[in-house]
Amino acid sequence: MLALGTPENWDPVIRDDAFLWGLSMKRYLAAAGLSLIGLATIAGSTLALTPPAPQPATQPSMAQAGEAPAPQPAAPAAVETPAPATPQASPALALPPEEDVVQEVWPMPVEDFLAGKYLERADVVLTQRQWNLASWAIRWATKSPFSHAAMVFTGPQFESGYSSTFVIEAGTSGVDISDLRDYIADKSAFIAIKRFRKEWFDEQKQSRVRGLLLDKIKASYNYWAIGSIVRSLWFGVEQSVSGDEKTVKRFRERNWNPPNEFICSGLVQVGFVEATIEYIKSGVLPPAALNEVVFEREAATRLPDREDWSYLDEESSKTTAVLFRKQNFDALQSVTPEDLAASSKLDWLYFIKNGMVYKVDSYDAVRKLIGAAGS
Repeated sequence: MLALGTPENWDPVIRDDAFLWGLSMKRYLAAAGLSLIGLATIAGSTLALTPPAPQPATQPSMAQAGEAPAPQPAAPAAVETPAPATPQASPALALPPEEDVVQEVWPMPVEDFLAGKYLERADVVLTQRQWNLASWAIRWATKSPFSHAAMVFTGPQFESGYSSTFVIEAGTSGVDISDLRDYIADKSAFIAIKRFRKEWFDEQKQSRVRGLLLDKIKASYNYWAIGSIVRSLWFGVEQSVSGDEKTVKRFRERNWNPPNEFICSGLVQVGFVEATIEYIKSGVLPPAALNEVVFEREAATRLPDREDWSYLDEESSKTTAVLFRKQNFDALQSVTPEDLAASSKLDWLYFIKNGMVYKVDSYDAVRKLIGAAGS
């Protein structure tokens, strides 16, 4: 092996070359070091600018952690703020079907009126025909604008399967069911409607009244039209002299049927009375209810006062009600259309003329409309 010895023993030329070579190596090492530092710096910057994609945090299990997790610092206590009071929902109102929501404008066309739910079973219908001689005789005798009475029987408002509103009335062949539009179509007629309003007079009792009317008159009215007119005229004359009850009684004694206009208004009265007595006998209604359905003034005075019924025991009250009907049947059947019109026990509702329906609340309002209709 070549022994170099110490630098001091080297040849000066070799020594100078070794010095230059060592200096060059230092420079190379310095440059390499700076390059490595630069690369590290660039790599660090790149890593800083591109963070790793976040991973969903999962709570390590105790087995994975190998030790109990460090306790988490307690979260600061939340300051409780009162929650706004939740408004109480008001009970939902049952809205009528959209087709039933109709803005009411009065007077109302009669077709809109009949299509709505304005009538009820057992509503009382009062009419007159201006160019009818029998109608004129009745109106003259009773000093009333009305000569005929009927009752709402049924219609599409109450029962399915009907397209028209029907009334029950006494016609020339007995009890008939007529379309209310037949009255309306008669341009010489006008119609007024009243209603009996009591809390106890519900749909069941309304139906019973109309059922009694349907069964009430069995005899027919098959006399000649001219005979009915003559008898109507004579009835009017005799009624003005002797009064309703006595005239009805005398007609029966002669085997004459009273004019059907009177029979029909009397039929309305008897229907209300007999239905009420049925419910009194069954204990559904108190006897004082009878006072509320007697529309004939004279007959009403023959009933105990409402307070006096309390002095009678239950059986005596029922017996009194039945006897009243029996002893006052002629008076009840002689009720006229004017008695129904004048009674405060029936509320005024509507007046119909020339295809329009007016709301009314008094007899005076009806008379004004009748005057306007006749002008």
